[in-house]
Amino acid sequence: MRTLTTLHTEKQEWSRLEIFLFRTISIFLLLLTIPLDPGYYQKILSFNLSDLHFQDLFQLSNYVPRLFVTSGWGITSYAGWGVALLAALAAAFISQRTRSGTKQDDGQLYYWLRVIVRYRLALALIGYGVIKLIPVQLPGATLSDLHTAYGDFLPWKIYYLSTGVAKGGYEQTLGAIELAAGLLLIWRPAAVIGAGIAAAFLINIVLVNFAYQLGQHVYSVYLLLLTAFILAYDTPRLFQLLVIEGNAKADDFEPVFTKSVSLLRYAVKILLAVFVLAYGVLTYSSYAKSKWPYPDTPGLANAYGVYNVKEFTVNNKVLPYSATDTTRWQDVVFEKWNVLSIKANKNYPIDMSSPVIEAQADRNRNFESQGNGGRAFYSYITDKHKITISNKNIPADIEVYTFSRPDSSTIVLDGTNNRHDTLHVVLEKLNKEYLLFKGRRKPVKVY
Repeated sequence: MRTLTTLHTEKQEWSRLEIFLFRTISIFLLLLTIPLDPGYYQKILSFNLSDLHFQDLFQLSNYVPRLFVTSGWGITSYAGWGVALLAALAAAFISQRTRSGTKQDDGQLYYWLRVIVRYRLALALIGYGVIKLIPVQLPGATLSDLHTAYGDFLPWKIYYLSTGVAKGGYEQTLGAIELAAGLLLIWRPAAVIGAGIAAAFLINIVLVNFAYQLGQHVYSVYLLLLTAFILAYDTPRLFQLLVIEGNAKADDFEPVFTKSVSLLRYAVKILLAVFVLAYGVLTYSSYAKSKWPYPDTPGLANAYGVYNVKEFTVNNKVLPYSATDTTRWQDVVFEKWNVLSIKANKNYPIDMSSPVIEAQADRNRNFESQGNGGRAFYSYITDKHKITISNKNIPADIEVYTFSRPDSSTIVLDGTNNRHDTLHVVLEKLNKEYLLFKGRRKPVKVY
């Protein structure tokens, strides 16, 4: 059986089986690639251009039709692919009965299918490449993370934190590779090089998604599938040239462009250039001016740090420090933004959701609490000497305290918890240094 590559070089007609397989693959890929959800276009029309966020543009590049929505990590997570395949088989069978395939017709279809797949893959790689090159996808560890036991993190959080704290521009290098692959895919003569780079990169991404349960296993395999489809066109010639070391015939297919199609091609390229430029500018602006994915609202002034719970009184009963007590707090962390976290000897409900990149109000940003099962996370608001804390994972858990600051390193809380117990808590700030912040090449004193 001839490969798809021979469609452009052989003069004879394809066999009926080859035509059927080609049409099935084409329809299958188009169903997984072209946005079929009206909500996608509604989202585009709803953009506020005067208040556009990089997350909005990322969502456009990250969209995949949801033909069948499932959850989990098993084979059922690919049920949408099964629906698309059945639809493609049915459509290919119907078209087989109504028309015959010719070299001219199917050659043009194959070319345009590769164009659509190339641009779709390029858009995805650029979307992820920019947010790694400008490191907002994998942020560094928070102070709460540094005071959480390794075993209290979900696997995906371990991967994110490990990559986010890596020095030497590791995350930025990954982004540059993705971005370069995406840009090469847009330039047709270099598309096979871009696809080769993308394949090497995406194989690692697929493995990481399954190993650390990042939540993008279906999407990553989808991108790898697109990459394989693009590479399939040039694979026979590359094999002949690089493995057998023989003569490889150059691609002699010339697409036919009408005037309107040529204008459309230039318009698409201009729109893509504008997209990449705007996306890069908005991402850098967010990185330089805000704390995304963390809240922008600043925390209590000069409170950032980790605090030892010096005194802890419940209903006028003093509870001494105990590593096994499930009521007494062990330590408290105030982040730079309006979030604090509390450590006690109890099993906290954990936010099992995977991270998403979308524009959110401060109150809905929960990256610091996602995947962390070792601490209770609270957002808070202050009003003079009153502080109201709200549990990020338990909406009903709202506690109100009055606070005082006898000195710069002490915070005293008095109030009631969600069980209506009266609490008196004295927090003492620890003068703690972190090797991560000191750097690898600076002198470090352990004692």
